[in-house]
Amino acid sequence: MDSLIQKFKKTLTDHKMIATGDCVLVGVSGGPDSVALLHGLHALKRELGIELVVAHLNHRARGAESDRDARFVQQLGDSLNIRTVMESQDVPAEQAAAKQSFQETARNIRLGFFERARKQTGAHKVALGHIMDDQVETVLMNLLRGAGLTGLAGMSPVRSPYIRPLFECSRSEVIEFLRSRNISYCQDSSNEKTDYLRNRIRLELIPYLKDNYNPKIVENLFEASGIFRADNDWLNDLVDREFDRTASWAENRDSLEIDIETFSPLPLALKRRLVRKVLQALKGDLRTISSLHVQDLLPLFQATEKGKKIDLPGNLEAVCRGEAVVFKKIPEPGPGISTEAKKPSVWVGQLDIPGETEVGETGVTLKTEIVEPAASAYASPPSNQAFLDFDKTGGTILVRFFQPGDRLKPLGMNGTKKLKSLFIDDKVPREMRSRIPILTTGDNDIIWVYGTRIADPYRVTPKTKKVLFIKGLT
Repeated sequence: MDSLIQKFKKTLTDHKMIATGDCVLVGVSGGPDSVALLHGLHALKRELGIELVVAHLNHRARGAESDRDARFVQQLGDSLNIRTVMESQDVPAEQAAAKQSFQETARNIRLGFFERARKQTGAHKVALGHIMDDQVETVLMNLLRGAGLTGLAGMSPVRSPYIRPLFECSRSEVIEFLRSRNISYCQDSSNEKTDYLRNRIRLELIPYLKDNYNPKIVENLFEASGIFRADNDWLNDLVDREFDRTASWAENRDSLEIDIETFSPLPLALKRRLVRKVLQALKGDLRTISSLHVQDLLPLFQATEKGKKIDLPGNLEAVCRGEAVVFKKIPEPGPGISTEAKKPSVWVGQLDIPGETEVGETGVTLKTEIVEPAASAYASPPSNQAFLDFDKTGGTILVRFFQPGDRLKPLGMNGTKKLKSLFIDDKVPREMRSRIPILTTGDNDIIWVYGTRIADPYRVTPKTKKVLFIKGLT
């Protein structure tokens, strides 16, 4: 077996990227990395017990060369007897309309295409051809832009549903794999242009660092990014806990409030991350939010700044109210459109396991996966997460809102208690109680009250064989 295939297989196993029976959508541009990715997965297809589908997006950015790539990918899929899904979109035209950079426009369109293709084909995972060198380019690019730990962590090998099986393989290993098997691929002429920062890093900076400082610069920076990523993951868990402790949503979820007294003693690094999390929760992402924005917001957390307001990208504003700083999303009403938030109805939905489920109009998405019991050793997860005994919950879990008379058996208690009383004990604001997602069995037995309590009968025990992990995304 080729050394690249062995390393490729180890990455798949170490990061638990693929399960038997998965349908994997493989993003193939026609370049060497994605072609090697497809051939590697095809070589392991039978052993892994998976189905493959090729996905190709023609960006129409390089004229005849883009069309050539599309034809090549179609022929490649046909030669391997793999179904191919293709789309063609005019990215330059979309870029002009969106007034964004070409890279950002192309990325957004590409992700939209992958999501449509995934739903169309029923794929469980989307495999991307990023390699070790891409990670190092990303880290250097972020470093040059003044990024913090999150930027230095670079890409993750797994960010469901996306996986990067070639993540630990170098460009030289990929090229040697293709050469040894006499596999052809396409060359993207735009990769040789130094108009873009990433290209200059690949073509100029990295070779210079190799020749003049350290011939192992790629391997060393890749190793460092893994350390940064582990530290970053730990800090993110810590931020989730502080977010639960210091921040609270308004009833209609158009604003978040941070208590100044609770926030002030926190370390500076934690303050910065907490502010970023609040902005991301309201905005949906952190694009256009820089470290300077975060730094400018920190002085607001002083009672002397009462009444001061700072406008932020993405129609956000932050206002000091004396005891708290309120972050608010400013609506952009269209003709005849009311900005008044709708209250949830007696909405009932079924939880996708594994998968993601949007909960009514709350802005919360519940992400689920089945994990090994050892993964639940985290004794006190953040309030937006829960570990449950899957054999006890069963595969049919419903999501609804509070109903009069709701009762559950709280974790560690012998008898049941009214949910209304628990809300009072936990000081949950009255206006928020009707908006909290509640997970139940098909028989309406409460399993978990999102953000507060899990029910004792569904807790993980030493006898648990399958653990259902649920995480709320906002």
